[in-house]
Amino acid sequence: MIMHFKRQWSVYLWYLIIFVGLIITILPFWWGVAASFKSNSEIFRDLAPINYKAFLPGFSLDSYFAIFENDFGRSMLNTFFVSITSVAGGLLINSMAGFAFAQFRFKGDNIIFGFVLLSFAVPADAIAIPLFKMMRQIGWFDTFYALIIPMLANGLIIFLYRQFFLGIPKELIEAARVDGLSWFGVFWRICLPLSVPATLGAGLLLFVFQWESYLWPLIAAPSPELHLIQVTLGRFSTEYEMVWNQQFAASSIAGFLPLVFIYMFQKLKLFSLCTLISVSNHHRHSSSSTTLHLFDLQPKERSEEHTSELQS
Repeated sequence: MIMHFKRQWSVYLWYLIIFVGLIITILPFWWGVAASFKSNSEIFRDLAPINYKAFLPGFSLDSYFAIFENDFGRSMLNTFFVSITSVAGGLLINSMAGFAFAQFRFKGDNIIFGFVLLSFAVPADAIAIPLFKMMRQIGWFDTFYALIIPMLANGLIIFLYRQFFLGIPKELIEAARVDGLSWFGVFWRICLPLSVPATLGAGLLLFVFQWESYLWPLIAAPSPELHLIQVTLGRFSTEYEMVWNQQFAASSIAGFLPLVFIYMFQKLKLFSLCTLISVSNHHRHSSSSTTLHLFDLQPKERSEEHTSELQS
């Protein structure tokens, strides 16, 4: 046992470092969850000096009842509606744009694609004021349109789809075109079903972008009926005091729900990746065996011809 530990000491050291990093990462989140079940006076009572009681949850649900009395439930529904609608519309628009950049060649396509990539590098704060003026001019200010429509197109998602569609064999697309399938049919019936891993990753990114957005929902939809969850979190800090237990309760819910969706989609993404890898490996082995068979066929035919000449 001691000799085994001496040989594998570096491995156990890495395990110890990972465990310490895990504790440092989870401990603040757990303290916030535990503080959400306490009153404001009890939250900081055990922090000076700090002791184990600071990480033990209380037995009060008053903070959770209070946040839902302050329209936190409405903001959750608004955020779910905006996020799911943005994911559905964004996946359709960005996948079609990625398919166009991957399959069609036209003058200036690389330049346009470069501007698409640069659009993702531009901070949202830099275009907030011009976008706000545009929303007011077209009559979308303080509506769900202002929260959803500007966030549909995304340069990173277009890049993700383009790179994935470039990996699809051209022979498959050419065969579909020869059979009379339109370009939209090729996209909808062939390329899009094959891009399930990319679609799951893009959907997670779009969902997280909308769930964590704060500045643009605060500017574009100031009405309380349209507040999203991050805007509502900022309302728990008043001018004179900070309602810490309600802040921690709302933050725990807002931080826990995306983790549930990420866990669910990661299982689907892992299954889709395994299926795609198995199909590609089967296609590679079948094509290589066919090639070997074709190469082996010619020497065999030559030997038969040579044998027949000798017999004659």
